Order: sequence, then structure tokens, then C-alpha cells
Amino acid sequence: MKKSFRIIKFKKSKPIFEVKDLTKSFDGRPILKQLSLKVFPGQIVGLLGPNGAGKSTLFNIAIGAESADSGNIYLNGKSINQIPIHLRSKQGLGYLPQTRSLFNTLSTFNNIYGLCQIHEKDDKKAKEQTESLLERFNLTHLRSINAGVLSGGESKRLALARLMITKPKIVLIDEIWSMVDPLVVQDMQKYILQIQSQGVSCILTDHSVSTLFETTDFNYLIDSGQIIAEGTKRELLQNSEAVKKYFGTGFKNY
Repeated sequence: MKKSFRIIKFKKSKPIFEVKDLTKSFDGRPILKQLSLKVFPGQIVGLLGPNGAGKSTLFNIAIGAESADSGNIYLNGKSINQIPIHLRSKQGLGYLPQTRSLFNTLSTFNNIYGLCQIHEKDDKKAKEQTESLLERFNLTHLRSINAGVLSGGESKRLALARLMITKPKIVLIDEIWSMVDPLVVQDMQKYILQIQSQGVSCILTDHSVSTLFETTDFNYLIDSGQIIAEGTKRELLQNSEAVKKYFGTGFKNY
């Protein structure tokens, strides 16, 4: 599935999300080395790199689960470095981890409704938001089914629906296409593009490079904690350093 539209001229606006000179080490081992990147409003950005490159560490620092040794993260032009993890979502940052994060013993409806109640004190509005998200992510027919018995694709749709409860400005999505069938891959692409059409920016990580390239507007390639290449699919595949360290020569003609 290829994008049927592109939001163009992103750089005419200010970044909605920006990482500046982020550095992080664990036990003296550098994981991120003055890493910088930008995401503009409504843009889908791919974050590529081998295992251990620093992608997960970057996400963990962005959401506040870990702290950086130095550097800054900005959301809508304001530093969020000192904002606690539970308040970053209120600033417009959403995160979907690779690991399953649903309440398995609750119904699909209550998985959404329970979280809506936290963010919306008016119960009528919370129920309206729940119904809207069920419809938007094709979950209405699964409303009474416990999340624990949902299929891989259904559970991912539910996870995406819950991600949108806080009405984020940008979402970080970690390997949404892992361990799913090709039809589910296309389905997830559709919903990610739907999220973009609402003006929400995305940062996606995945090892399915072809799928990622079909979905993204811009990409960053991380190796050993540093950005070694950035740009569109074409620009990355023409970058000799990127080909040497990540794609390999056989990927050039993709």
C-alpha cells in the first residue's frame, strides 16, 4: 500500500517535535551521541537502524522513562526535559510500545472507555469519545469481546484507538508491523495515514524497511547512537554510508 497523498512543504512550519544534541550512556557505554532530529506538523518520520542503534533509548527519553545525560527535547517549541512522564501526554506526546499494552480481561469498549474517563470527567463525553474511536478504528463489532482474545490486527487497532484518546500532536510508534500478516500490515498503514490526515505527526520504527518507506515522508538512519543519513527513501538509498552500514548493496534497486 502506497500513500495516496503527501503533506508537502513541512519545513515552512516550525517543528512540532525536536531533539537537540541528545547524549546518553549506560555504564560508560555511549548509546546516543549528540543526536538531533526534527519532526514537522503532520509529518510521518521513519527511524531506521540496526538493533542496539539507540532507537528505543531515544523513545524512552522522549516519553520520560529515562533521562538524558545532556541535550534537549522540545515539543511545540518548549522543552519537556523536566516534565514528568505522566504529564507529557497532556503536552501532546503519545507513545505506542512494541510490547502488548492492553487490559486483556477488559472488553474492547472498556479498554477505551476506562482511559477516556481519566482524561474526560464528563461521563457523557467520555462515552461519546469511546464510541467515536470504536467506529474510527473499526472496532464497534468487537466492543464486547475481551481484549485478550483479539487477533493481532484487532489488538493493534485497539492500541491505536487508545493512543488517540489524549488527542496527541505527535505519536511515537514502535514496530507496529512486527509479527503480523501482510493484510494486517496494509491495514495498519491505512490507520497510520488516517492519523496523519488528522494533522498528527508520527515517528515510526520498524525493521520492515519497504513498508516503512511506503508510509513515511522523511527518514533518519541511526547507527551507533548517531544519525548517519537522513532524507526520503530515494535519498537514503543513494547514500553510500547508509547502504554500507544498513541497507546493503542488494537493496539499491528497491
